[in-house]
Amino acid sequence: MVLAEPTILLVHSPLLTSATWDALRSHLEAAGRRVAVLDLRPLVESPSFHAAVCAAAANVTHGAPTVVVGHSRAGAYLPGIADAVGSDRLDVVSLDARLPHPGTSWCGSLPPERATWLREMAASGRLPRWDTWFPDVSLADVLPDPDQRRRVLCGLPELPWKIVSEVLPAPGRAWDSARHIYLQLSAAYQSTAERAKERGYQVRSLDADHLAMVTQPARVMDLLLSALEQ
Repeated sequence: MVLAEPTILLVHSPLLTSATWDALRSHLEAAGRRVAVLDLRPLVESPSFHAAVCAAAANVTHGAPTVVVGHSRAGAYLPGIADAVGSDRLDVVSLDARLPHPGTSWCGSLPPERATWLREMAASGRLPRWDTWFPDVSLADVLPDPDQRRRVLCGLPELPWKIVSEVLPAPGRAWDSARHIYLQLSAAYQSTAERAKERGYQVRSLDADHLAMVTQPARVMDLLLSALEQ
């Protein structure tokens, strides 16, 4: 029996846009990989963001054998996506991502001081654009190419607070039976990668930065494919 080539489903952080995947997608497709990209922006006003994300993932993959890659804050939604996709052969890749926190919300998963900071940032029930969160950090240092920076930062959402306060459900069978891979890109996610290893994830690291899939897509692709082929 010939096994179907898996679809690599790329899921961006809710704070960013699908443009964060443009460079990596091009490299993967040039390498002969089948790629799907989930755009979360149209889903942010849904009554349940989690449910909308999971339904959209199932619709994109159509039950095909799948590799699911989630970046940053998308990590919290990977269990639900895994169960929605429902493949018998599933690899779930956390790319410099938060670990899932079933049974609690985004805000509830944070240390108290960080949760307070997030609440104080919210205005009129929405979080401000992510590129305004850290005024002391120059995004030109992270994304030095001006055209690339403009594409990545264009259309960043102001997320409704209901997304931050939504309690995420417990994972199901597909998540539990999947192979879990953690790919660390930045020093900021060192402790998260260590916790992932304690949970049984296969962990690999790259000395890069949080948006390396934008700025160094070939290196990130090599890291991803080598992990999948192990």
